Amino acid sequence: MTHPAAIGVVVPTWNRAAAAAAAIGSLARLETTVPVQAFVVDNGSRPPEREALSAALAGRADVEMIALAENRGFAGAVNVGLAAAFARGAAAVLVLNDDAEVAPDLPATLMAVVAGDPGVGIVAPRIVDAASGREVSRGERVWLPLVCLPRTWLRVRGGGAAPRAVASVIGVAFLVTRACFERIGGLEESFFAYYEEVDYCLRARAAGFRIVVAPATTVRHAGFRGFAGGLTPLAAYLKARNLPLLVRRHGGLLTWLLFAPTYAAMLAASAAGYGLRGGPAAVVRALGRGAADGLRARSGPPPALAAAAAAAA
Repeated sequence: MTHPAAIGVVVPTWNRAAAAAAAIGSLARLETTVPVQAFVVDNGSRPPEREALSAALAGRADVEMIALAENRGFAGAVNVGLAAAFARGAAAVLVLNDDAEVAPDLPATLMAVVAGDPGVGIVAPRIVDAASGREVSRGERVWLPLVCLPRTWLRVRGGGAAPRAVASVIGVAFLVTRACFERIGGLEESFFAYYEEVDYCLRARAAGFRIVVAPATTVRHAGFRGFAGGLTPLAAYLKARNLPLLVRRHGGLLTWLLFAPTYAAMLAASAAGYGLRGGPAAVVRALGRGAADGLRARSGPPPALAAAAAAAA
């Protein structure tokens, strides 16, 4: 049985064995007297990737690999890891992207915030870009009519190193307390991936929990992308689809009336930008399909993945 004050770490991964192994490797440098137990959730990766990941983690008593039979999306994989970590007795669980690297002081800093304020449900570090070292996020402002704007426009800026309450955090790294998980459950799996952390923060705040960022500690993250930065068709589809789903879950008629023109303008600008740069036509088509499905309230696994799973069955 894990120590009752232990910290769990959940690392979801899909066909990225080397990245996930590196993320787990960064945990070895943590400065903490509290036990840390990691759960790597393989999200239906190809057999060679899964075997490589298993080999990389072999012999690590502080790491458990959970292999899923199919890709359940970021949200689904995280939920499996959260359930496992809290079932082992963790007091809080850090959700960590597989291409992220934690600072050694991260557990102590985040847990100090939780210990000092029992109303905190989610606490996150400051996120910096692994390549440039520039700050990417210390939390975000969330106003649903403008939630479709580039997330760099919505981020909180400045404020020093003291912990501060924010509306939301990005999903690269965030710590969930046991009280929060027991009250609101896991991430919304119908999103599959993208914006599920915004939904989670909105749900946590509605349940009375505070969302806090502790800028004194950092996580380095590689590969930031957005609508303007170059998307795969899968990411384009999910980002375009999940924005209307998010507004549908948390907004009313007035929110929709304000959201619709901004969303339409964002999609048009993204499609035009890709076209002018000679980007893949598949990305533009995926944006359109995602928007159409989101407006029709179609959620769950993306059609391309669902079709591939059916063909393999």
